[in-house]
Amino acid sequence: MKNRIIVFASLLLFTSAFLSSCNSDDDKTSIPSTPVTTSKQYKNIEAANTKINAIVENVFNTESTIKLHGNPANKMSNCMTITSEIAEQNQVVVIDFGTNCEVSNGEIISGKIRMSFAVELDTESKIEINYSLENVIYNDITVSGNATTIFSIQNDTTGATRFTTNSDFSFAWGNEISATSTTNFVTESVFETNNPDTPTDLIFYTVTTGTSVTEFSNGDRYAAEITTPIRNESACQYTVSGVIVTTENTATVTLDYGDGTCDNIATQTDSDGNQTTIEL
Repeated sequence: MKNRIIVFASLLLFTSAFLSSCNSDDDKTSIPSTPVTTSKQYKNIEAANTKINAIVENVFNTESTIKLHGNPANKMSNCMTITSEIAEQNQVVVIDFGTNCEVSNGEIISGKIRMSFAVELDTESKIEINYSLENVIYNDITVSGNATTIFSIQNDTTGATRFTTNSDFSFAWGNEISATSTTNFVTESVFETNNPDTPTDLIFYTVTTGTSVTEFSNGDRYAAEITTPIRNESACQYTVSGVIVTTENTATVTLDYGDGTCDNIATQTDSDGNQTTIEL
């Protein structure tokens, strides 16, 4: 599962789980036409959203009473403490990062995530997971808010699953700038090989779609949409295909991950049609 965490971090450094938004003409006129000045902070928000949601999904996979032989599970960081209680068909899980827990790739998290969900699937093979952030600090950024994830089984024979996540988080950098980010991501995991005797050799891929809106206290606004589903494969640490279109104030940037080849190359196109090859 190490590949899955790496892939998610790479993917969601650019995407982070996005909620589409319809704006009136009056709203549109308030969007600055000047270039954004918060690109670094926006990338940090995307990384935080990605890591938080990935941790929640992973903990659910390991702590839930719903056990699918095809469900991958990521290795937990040694500095995370997880407690779980079941009462009246509801499970409460607390993820405690303590202070300055390095979860992966130098990412540091403090605070707690509190999750709650039913212990059994409903009649549609779904479980709603609600979680909230308590005194969470991600790489010196204070993060607060709540989210809901719907876990569903798409194929109980192969273990194919789907996580649909809607989050509403706030971010603050000390006494400086702040931001809000609303997101909607749908990630499906599809298993091509499922050998119970060799679970570490499972071959799978994920397909992600979604939208998001991020607004900063200085007026900068980012709206992103995955126009072609993002595909990640367990055998490749990079995103292999998919297209993300991001509007930064009034400028548009398109990121194309390619045709499915496993490489660290993507193509970025600006509002004027200028293309740049970038390394992920």
